[in-house]
Amino acid sequence: MAMETRANSPHCSTNLNTRLGAPARCCFAIASVLMLLCIPTGCNRSNPYLTATPSGFGGLPTTPQPGQENAAQLAEIERRARLLDENNRQLTTQLAQSQQQMQLYRERSELMQRQLAEVSSQLQGSKLAQNQTSQQARSLAERIENMESAQRRRGGAKLTANTSSKLTGNGIRELGLNVEEDNGVIRVRIPADQLFQSGTAQLSSSASGPLDRIAQVIMRDYPQQRIAIEGHTDNSQLYGGTYTTSHQLAAAQSNAVMEQLTKRNHLPTTQLFTLAHGNNYPIADNDSPAGRSSNRRIEFVIYPDTW
Repeated sequence: MAMETRANSPHCSTNLNTRLGAPARCCFAIASVLMLLCIPTGCNRSNPYLTATPSGFGGLPTTPQPGQENAAQLAEIERRARLLDENNRQLTTQLAQSQQQMQLYRERSELMQRQLAEVSSQLQGSKLAQNQTSQQARSLAERIENMESAQRRRGGAKLTANTSSKLTGNGIRELGLNVEEDNGVIRVRIPADQLFQSGTAQLSSSASGPLDRIAQVIMRDYPQQRIAIEGHTDNSQLYGGTYTTSHQLAAAQSNAVMEQLTKRNHLPTTQLFTLAHGNNYPIADNDSPAGRSSNRRIEFVIYPDTW
């Protein structure tokens, strides 16, 4: 107790300051100031005049750090990049769909063009056949007109059926062919399959036999009669080959027979003429093979008038 009394008295303080000296007194002053500033983090609890805040001493303004600004900008750039990627995926999908639709339209257009070309080809073939038929009809009309003119020059004789044996068809029946007589007109039918290869106008090697025998009967029994060579076909479609319509095939076959009779058998060209009927006059049902075979034929039509 005597020691504490001496330490707290002014005299003791004076004696202490005297004993410590000036350097010690300076250090003691600095330590006292630091204690007042409370640099240690735990001094806020014992110093009621200072309050710790997240940014330092209370009352000082808070400023954003450079790293925080960069992070915000980077986040915004990433968000925009994600939007651009999504837009790009949508545009890619739409482009693929558009390309598929264009390919579909292109295929449909090509199909329609092919169909149009086929229809145009068929129409052209039909027009060609009609033109040939019209030409043959005009040629026949001219021949009939010439025959009527010749008849008038002979004194007005009428074209009537010849009742003599020459127009009875007996000589041709001896050949075993199908012969019909109709009001003085004789029709002789010979199957086209015996003369031509199927679907062609090329005479077969066996066609010379029956055509030679028909030519002999014509020269013997009907040397002055007008004779038509008519071509008939069935209703089958022609695929490939030289001819696209039945009229074209019938015309080519009748012309081939006429050329054979005039060049090989020396029948007069002025005595014969050709007609192409195609499938217009069937004599049997085209729904069966036998009927179609019967409809494919060459008919020799012997008229009672002379040339």
